[in-house]
Amino acid sequence: MVKQQGDQYTPTVVSPAAVGDVIMFLETRRDSMNVERKVRRFRIVCGFLIVFSMLFCKILVLDGFYSLWDFVYLMRDTSIWEGETASLVVLCFGIFAVIAILLYLIRTIWLIKGKSLKTFEFLPGVGFGFFVVSVIAGGQMYIGLVNIAFVIIDYMGARWIEERDEMNRKYEEMKARERAEKEEKKRVRYFPGRYPEEFFRMIRKNASYNKKGQMILASGCFLTAAFMYIILTMYGLISQVHGEEDFLFGFGLARIFKQTGFLMALCSILMMTMIIGYYIKDQNKSNSLLVILGMRSRTIYLMFGIVFSANAFISGVAGILFGGAASYIIRDIWQSSLTNNGAVVNLASAISVRTIGLGILGYLVIVLLSLGFNQENVLNLARSMNMNTQVEKEKRGKKYNLILVILGLLLLAVSIRIYFSRSWAETMYIHIFTVLGVYLLIKGGTAICLNRLERHRDRYNRNLIANRPLYYRFQKSTWNLFYLSVLHLFILSMFGVQLAGGLLKQNIPEMFPYSIVCTAYDADMEDLDAIAKKHGAEASVYPMLRITSIYGSDAINKQWGPYLRPVQWPQGQHIAISESTYRALKEALGKTPEKLDLSDDEIHVVYQQDLSAKAHTIDWDTNRIHKMLRIGQPLMSYNTGIYEKIFPERIIKSEERDCLTGTFHQGMEDNLVVFNDQYFEEEYQRISTYNKEQWSLREAADIDEWRAYPSYSRPSNMTEGPTQLICWNVPEKEYEGMLKDMDYLTDKHAFDRDWDSAILPFYGKQQMIVDTGAEIFFRKLVYLFILILMTIMGLFQYYVKFESEARELNWQNNFLRKLGMRQNDRKKALAGQMKIFAVLPLAVGTLGGIIFGGLTVRARLYDSKEVLGFLIAGGIIYLVYVGIWVLWYFWIKRMIWRQAEWEN
Repeated sequence: MVKQQGDQYTPTVVSPAAVGDVIMFLETRRDSMNVERKVRRFRIVCGFLIVFSMLFCKILVLDGFYSLWDFVYLMRDTSIWEGETASLVVLCFGIFAVIAILLYLIRTIWLIKGKSLKTFEFLPGVGFGFFVVSVIAGGQMYIGLVNIAFVIIDYMGARWIEERDEMNRKYEEMKARERAEKEEKKRVRYFPGRYPEEFFRMIRKNASYNKKGQMILASGCFLTAAFMYIILTMYGLISQVHGEEDFLFGFGLARIFKQTGFLMALCSILMMTMIIGYYIKDQNKSNSLLVILGMRSRTIYLMFGIVFSANAFISGVAGILFGGAASYIIRDIWQSSLTNNGAVVNLASAISVRTIGLGILGYLVIVLLSLGFNQENVLNLARSMNMNTQVEKEKRGKKYNLILVILGLLLLAVSIRIYFSRSWAETMYIHIFTVLGVYLLIKGGTAICLNRLERHRDRYNRNLIANRPLYYRFQKSTWNLFYLSVLHLFILSMFGVQLAGGLLKQNIPEMFPYSIVCTAYDADMEDLDAIAKKHGAEASVYPMLRITSIYGSDAINKQWGPYLRPVQWPQGQHIAISESTYRALKEALGKTPEKLDLSDDEIHVVYQQDLSAKAHTIDWDTNRIHKMLRIGQPLMSYNTGIYEKIFPERIIKSEERDCLTGTFHQGMEDNLVVFNDQYFEEEYQRISTYNKEQWSLREAADIDEWRAYPSYSRPSNMTEGPTQLICWNVPEKEYEGMLKDMDYLTDKHAFDRDWDSAILPFYGKQQMIVDTGAEIFFRKLVYLFILILMTIMGLFQYYVKFESEARELNWQNNFLRKLGMRQNDRKKALAGQMKIFAVLPLAVGTLGGIIFGGLTVRARLYDSKEVLGFLIAGGIIYLVYVGIWVLWYFWIKRMIWRQAEWEN
């Protein structure tokens, strides 16, 4: 370049850097203009698509959807809008879509003329809102949804075009950085040889100095392996002799196993996750110097893997061996129990290739899942850590604590009130409110107490050392209090209660007062009478009807859609009888019947279940308050819009728990529903007549015709269930023969099992004794293991809390000793800090256990003798549990004190 000075031109020197900047600016400007051109074209295309959608998408007007041309034609006739206020409102909201389309048309013309892109930057958001309003409020499904998609494409596509080059540049930089890091790691980790023998000797030597963490890990692995083996083996043995067992559909013992087995697996995973997490952090402390000195991460992981695998393998093998021995003993105890109850059943061996394989598989799944949940802790093994980190004082809220306490009390009140209702008692989901309430109470209540202490200096100074963990680590301390409180609450109010119910002494044969109980049709009576005479059976025949609830499971119904009530499945099948039959059944067993005095819409329910089964209701539909029951069998199809007419509401006047015919389904099905004599007689005549008229049609039908018979317009089955309840007492030597002769009923009435294969035409006493005994035994076993696992979780958490703070407690003890505090006073100071974490959670759990345990007794309809037995069993469980925690508290206190004094 040159510069003119008068008549002379003098050259000006420009640096290469300046030239480069100019070139870079011009290239950037050119790229920017290219991007702007592409965005402009893209938005013009999107604008035309949105405008053209108005020509092809239909619009909701009056009673249907019309094209734009049809709508213009309708507008010519104003008379059609008279009295159509709702349609006008819908149309007004639909105009929002038209306004948005017009805005996009204006933007398209604006961009074609080359105007600024920034002028209509607001349009995607406004257009999206307008189209959403037109869909929700105006019902313009076609034009609204199509244009919502176009608006999203318009916005996202333009953003992608604008940022594509920058994204590609950052991606290339990231890939280059990753390649460099990969090469660096490869260079650093390069190890051409093999690890020498001294390396493995070092691992063994290092492991011998860290026995505490390994003992805890080995104990957890041992218990997990033993419990998994015992539970899976017992389920396999018992399910082989259970009469009606279907794991897929949850029949028989599978229902209990799915509920309790899941809880036990969850507790095992939580326990092992905590133990492995503690073990890894303990290893991290011992390996930290090696990491700081530069040991390769692969070597650190190899050291951890060798020690962890060795502990898990040895402990797992020991646990499997112990579980096999325990299963062998439990199997013999269960075999003796069956023999004493008169059941001729031989259980399979508790030790086999199958049981060992299942035990190992269950153990490996638990350990690997727990190790996976500690992935971040494993990765931290090879990361250097600051050994001198200072813990900062945690903040404590000064405001809203009273609100937290009030909300916590309200949540607890809601939980107790819902639990007070028999229909919802013993439902685990209720305790979501309980847990939230406990958390808010502890959080807000602790803060209020500490704030009040700070306003009274004398009390504050006296309790300063005892409350130091709460002042200094408020968040961590309240979390520990909450965690331990919830564990105590679950143990003492849920699983301890379940175990106490299972420990109640029960005479299982007396739960089945008759040798065979059968529900039969009138057409079967002649053949059944002949069979009974052949085997010398004494019969008691009672009129009955099948009565069905609209929903018959305590599981959450996943069939519900967003709008319509579905045909729910399964539907609960029960037995309807009259007051006279109820009195006759009671008197036949030497029992005193209750005085019912029922009206037409009132019922009395007899739940036939043992003492260990949880409380049930007759209908599990929605809020479980309204009992919707129809006389007849389940319906595969009906008009759910008028379900109240098909399943009319019944009012439960009274309830009781008793075994008048047998505990065939533990209170889920085949309960007795009592009506007054007049109403029952009318319904009995109606159903009996209907069955006789339809019988020939039923006999000629196949399974497809049977299933297709009920419909929206015909809410009834081809027949509506058996009408005779027959209770036989059969001589022992004729029992098997009579059951064999009655097997034809299973095939003859296969239609009746199409809804639920667990509902049988007849039940034999010996098989039901085996089934019920198996369920009670398995329930006790699983709840005992869950209690043990959760107790270990609580004890371990208490140990970890103070073991992790041992260094700080040692410093505190040394500081107080140097200040001249006497030994007894220092002991009291330490005990004060530890006692609150033992006493407060235990008090919360005990109080919750008393409240919910009492509500459980009420819901299960125990009589006075059974309540006394429950209180004794529950009291023993409480005393043992509290005693374990008292001993654990003193042992931890002694351990921490000895460690503090030893370091001094």
